[in-house]
Amino acid sequence: MNEPPREPDASVAIELSRRKNEGLRTSLVEARRVAAPYLTMTRIAVAKLGASRLARVGAVLLACLALTAIFADLLASDLPVACRWRGVAYVLPNVTRPPALAGETCSRMRATRAAGDWILEPLVAFGPAQTGGDGEILVPPLAKGHPLGTDALGRDLFARVVHGARTALSVGLGASMLLVAIGVALGALAGFSGGLIDGLVSRTIEALTAIPTLVLILVVGALVPQPTTATLLWTIALTRWTELARLVRGEVLTALAQDYVTAARALGASPVRVLWRHVLPNAIAPAIVAMAFGVSSVIVLEAAVDFLRVGSPDSMASWGEAMGEARSHGDAWWLVVFPGFALLTALLASSLVGEAARDALDPRLRTELV
Repeated sequence: MNEPPREPDASVAIELSRRKNEGLRTSLVEARRVAAPYLTMTRIAVAKLGASRLARVGAVLLACLALTAIFADLLASDLPVACRWRGVAYVLPNVTRPPALAGETCSRMRATRAAGDWILEPLVAFGPAQTGGDGEILVPPLAKGHPLGTDALGRDLFARVVHGARTALSVGLGASMLLVAIGVALGALAGFSGGLIDGLVSRTIEALTAIPTLVLILVVGALVPQPTTATLLWTIALTRWTELARLVRGEVLTALAQDYVTAARALGASPVRVLWRHVLPNAIAPAIVAMAFGVSSVIVLEAAVDFLRVGSPDSMASWGEAMGEARSHGDAWWLVVFPGFALLTALLASSLVGEAARDALDPRLRTELV
């Protein structure tokens, strides 16, 4: 007699499927391990940056400026870092600004503290906007507790320089990221779409390029009733994206003519996938380099606007505003030397990083593979 066919055991099928998946996973891991020596473009660029002395020097300088900006309140402030005042303990009152300490300063608290009160002062017990008396105007460096002297309003120059690093880096990084986002988006859209969109973006680039950026910033500052630092940031971002957009558009057009893009389209890849996976990764390198150089250009613009005293009227410290006071006080050399040195350091650091990033990301500039 013929026996009825047996149904396959479900546990055996599950076990075979599990072994198959494990074998596939093991093969992928092994393939990744074997292919690791053949570095991708990203790993080559990172290794190139790590081997560049200029990149390391620039990174160290930028790190020092960033730490100065982050811990500016610990270096110079009109309120203590920590204190016990009238029976209440405060931690970082120079950052939180508690209402109970409104109107107090380190010097006043030092002179009027009672028994049981104590204060931990920052490195320099003066804030960037704190003005001194008549005897503290244009004090030279290393005198009366002012390591870098004071300006024409009696404000401590060390506090102005330290807090000016926060202003410069925040405006520089913020505006650079905005202009890179706008430039990459519009440049990629114009190069990939073509036609009417390409024409509109190209004509907009030509119109904005024809007008100097500083003039546009001055016009916007005059039209806005109450300009702030955010106004300056958005104005720079909305007027400096043109160069990057033109560069990205050219890179996109070059990438679209490559064989791998043609192959991706022949395999049925959608336009969004072609742009996101095949075109942009090969056109994004100029954006990274432009962001590094954009930080320095934005810092220079911010300093120039404040030097001319047509920037934002808020109380944020600025290197350009500090150097601008030297126009009326030619003998106060410290008003130019110390803010100018900080500005030069920021420009040098960002330029070194930008140069190293360009050499690492552009295969045509590499002298050897890592």
